[in-house]
Amino acid sequence: MSAPNLQTVMDLIDGRTDELVALTQDLIRFPTINPPGEAYRPCAEYIGERLKKRGFTVEYVRGEGSPGDSDQYPRTNVIARWTGSEPGPCVHFNSHIDVVEVGAGWTVDPFGGEVKDGKVYGRGACDMKGGLAASIIAVEALIDSGLPLPGALEISGTVDEESGGYGGVAYLAERGWFSEPRVNHVIIPEPLNVDRVCIGHRGVWW
Repeated sequence: MSAPNLQTVMDLIDGRTDELVALTQDLIRFPTINPPGEAYRPCAEYIGERLKKRGFTVEYVRGEGSPGDSDQYPRTNVIARWTGSEPGPCVHFNSHIDVVEVGAGWTVDPFGGEVKDGKVYGRGACDMKGGLAASIIAVEALIDSGLPLPGALEISGTVDEESGGYGGVAYLAERGWFSEPRVNHVIIPEPLNVDRVCIGHRGVWW
């Protein structure tokens, strides 16, 4: 992408700060606590309905048979795909929608999405509903820029990251949802620190 085109997209994103905050607040207000896996489906459907209105094809994939999956707590993932003007690679933005238990010591409603001193507060604001909201706003701005976009853009909201991802990323990866030729690149806006980008993953230790 040329420098002027990149600046066009960046300007569009900068103009959507209020929308980014509002979307982050909306996502925080779904109490997707894991375990046991509460409010997964309504949160996934909220994401799917928003992206469907923007021309995305939306699919819901339940991690059937994965640990914790049940009719009471279905492991519902959402995958949305937007196809560009001509063939090309697919860039996929993946975020998890589950959060850890609330814990003690809160001075605000953990699922209120309160804004104070220029920051959004709530369980999952950083890890990682803020990253999911940022992905959605960035992709929508890219589409709205009117620039030619070959290939495809995908956004997923997946479950159970806080407990190993068995009903989420692992379930989908085993079934080819993140593999070529469907997907060529994956960006995960998991919090690390400002302006640091990692290629790969640091791994996990149990």
